[in-house]
Amino acid sequence: MKTYIVLDESGAMHLKNERYFVIAGFITRELHKVTSTHKRVEEMVKIRKNIPVDKKIELKSSRINDSQQALFLNELYSLSDVVLVAIVVDKENLEKFGASENVAYNFFVKTLLKYLFSCNLPILQTNTIELRVDNRNTSVKTLKDLETFLQWEFELMDLDFKVKYLNSKDNRDTQMADYVANMIWKKHNCLNEDLTRRVSRYYKTYISKFLFRLFGSNPSLKQLNIEKNKQKV
Repeated sequence: MKTYIVLDESGAMHLKNERYFVIAGFITRELHKVTSTHKRVEEMVKIRKNIPVDKKIELKSSRINDSQQALFLNELYSLSDVVLVAIVVDKENLEKFGASENVAYNFFVKTLLKYLFSCNLPILQTNTIELRVDNRNTSVKTLKDLETFLQWEFELMDLDFKVKYLNSKDNRDTQMADYVANMIWKKHNCLNEDLTRRVSRYYKTYISKFLFRLFGSNPSLKQLNIEKNKQKV
């Protein structure tokens, strides 16, 4: 049986005004349940926003408020064959990482998968994994790289990895992944965020943190460098 892993990212590796970068989404074997749930909740949100139900529009997390986003998320968490997952990257502690954004993205996806396999999730007891990601921030070179990279990394596990790059405007599953990634981004970057308080099962999310030993450490490397520069003066 095929297992689907749907991921999206929130934040950006190059932005300096936010500490954490997030790749997140969900795992399922019954993708149709996710898409039908999204369609049903989307109709509710459109009515609240006075948008015609039959109008095709992507309700990205940036276009809806926390209350509306929580509607999608609570329904997603309620599905029995869905596991929500994420990797949160502490950019303050990446000064020595030195990888390009495309290479770093592939590495973080691999790191997330290794963490999930270590959790012994029954849903990952499969021979075929289809990784589905939004293509809006993806170069042509990366389209080929990630699938090959994952096949090499997990060859000994006898896993067949397929990567599909999708336009989120036309795919409800990647839109759901956007809500998950944005929720976790807010949780880590916004001190007064309210969204996770509205999502009763947020605690069930499997979250990997990178770099694990330095994650969230205070003072951050940036703060230490500021102090060093002050001392030199």
